[in-house]
Amino acid sequence: MQEQVIGPFLDWVARHQDWAGPVAFLLAFTESLPVVGFFIPGSALLFAAGMLILSGVLPAWPVLLGAGLGAALGDSTGYLMARHWGPGVVRRHLPRRHWRLYARARIGFRRWGLWAVFLSRFFAPLRAFIPVVAGLSGMRHWHFQLANLPSAVVWAPLLLMPGQAVGWFSGTVSEEHLPIVLLTMSGMALAAWRLLKRPPSHAVSHALQVRKRGLRKSP
Repeated sequence: MQEQVIGPFLDWVARHQDWAGPVAFLLAFTESLPVVGFFIPGSALLFAAGMLILSGVLPAWPVLLGAGLGAALGDSTGYLMARHWGPGVVRRHLPRRHWRLYARARIGFRRWGLWAVFLSRFFAPLRAFIPVVAGLSGMRHWHFQLANLPSAVVWAPLLLMPGQAVGWFSGTVSEEHLPIVLLTMSGMALAAWRLLKRPPSHAVSHALQVRKRGLRKSP
């Protein structure tokens, strides 16, 4: 399915280079929106656009800026929507099969709020989900943006220009500090993964059971 979309997309964006920045913004923005983001292959299309950047067909800066701004605003939109609606919308509309994932995310935010927002940018299944949990958990706006904005700045070049990004990183970080930086980043990614894989605590499990019984009794 993605192959059928990527080919025409590359042909179109190569012929309309002036629209490359806005298109990158739209793809990154929609992929970061709750629910909608699960159906938009934005990362695959942006990665394909990055190949055109490497070959010199597309200008780098408009696409990088568009993708970074779109990702940051998309996550901010999901966060603000969740803050406005509140936890009540989850209790009314979240399918039961997702309650356990929601409980794990709430637990994660009590321990790793900033890192959960930052790292979720680099995992497609979580990208459109974690900002919503941040809003529902009552995370402060400036705390959210403290993780959201830097993650968008890092994510865009890593996705669009991975070769250049790695080259810049290796040239910026000294050789003696490189193992420490890589180990630290690997440790943070592993901690986030293990945190999301942990079963919810007894208190959260009990709350979920109470919620299930309440929904069964409701007309």
